[in-house]
Amino acid sequence: MHIIGELKDKKMAQELIRGLRELGIEASLIFSESDDLYILSLASDEFLAQAQDFFRVKMGFKKSIEVDKEWIKIKTLPRGEATYAMVIFCVVIYGLSFTRTGDSLYEAMLMGKVDSSPFYEILHGQIWRLISPIFLHMNFIHVLFNMLWFKDLGYLIEFNFKKNFLILFVLGTGLFSNLFQYLVSGPQFGGMSGVLYALLAFVWVHKKLNPQFEYSIPRFDMGMMVGWFFLCLTGILGPIANTAHGAGLVAGILTAIAYGFKAQKKRFNYLFVALFFLIFTLAVEGYKLSGKYYFYQWINNG
Repeated sequence: MHIIGELKDKKMAQELIRGLRELGIEASLIFSESDDLYILSLASDEFLAQAQDFFRVKMGFKKSIEVDKEWIKIKTLPRGEATYAMVIFCVVIYGLSFTRTGDSLYEAMLMGKVDSSPFYEILHGQIWRLISPIFLHMNFIHVLFNMLWFKDLGYLIEFNFKKNFLILFVLGTGLFSNLFQYLVSGPQFGGMSGVLYALLAFVWVHKKLNPQFEYSIPRFDMGMMVGWFFLCLTGILGPIANTAHGAGLVAGILTAIAYGFKAQKKRFNYLFVALFFLIFTLAVEGYKLSGKYYFYQWINNG
């Protein structure tokens, strides 16, 4: 017996039984003398979730939140070591920002100092700055949002493509998105968002090019992230590393195209999508900067 709900009112219980039967769900009504309750139940669990939601709505409770089947599959994947290590590293770095050395740590991990000429620190041996900004987060919501996404997407990539692929993917797309963001707006930025958009784009395009691939990102979540991308571009949410987002999308799409190179006809469609996102992002950010991209400083000083 699978219980849908319990009631003291017999008439209400009978009304609910009729409503369930109208939905094609055969439910039973059992009276429990010890508890003085009418119990609504099903013989099997085939329609249990639907019946319980019907019961909640009729009783004035909120309907249970349905988790997309794709996310259920992803969230049940084994916890990957590389993903776990990177999540911990980002959280630790954020935690250290509250210590006495926090400001100097963040300054050492940014692409460069504000008053330096372009690539000055990197050209003088501090090559970690090419990657380190992806591990920096500016507030609690920033690190929480990014790590929740990275945890699931990282596990997905690590499980299907192995640890070394994930590490190289994060480093490669992080470098790509960091460079574009730096050349457009300068060194004051941080976060894993560019890599996250690369992960999203890679899974999305890889699934399109290889339909037999078991996992995919639900349409709603892809739509939400693309909507968030354009919302951030408007500038109403404040200073955000939008170029890193756009470059990350491009890097993820290009990686998926390279990985599924045999799908020759389809890959050009996604190459066009990648170019659109990159050009559109650069154009919008350039407009907001009045055309004064950061790399102009290098040209002018040269």
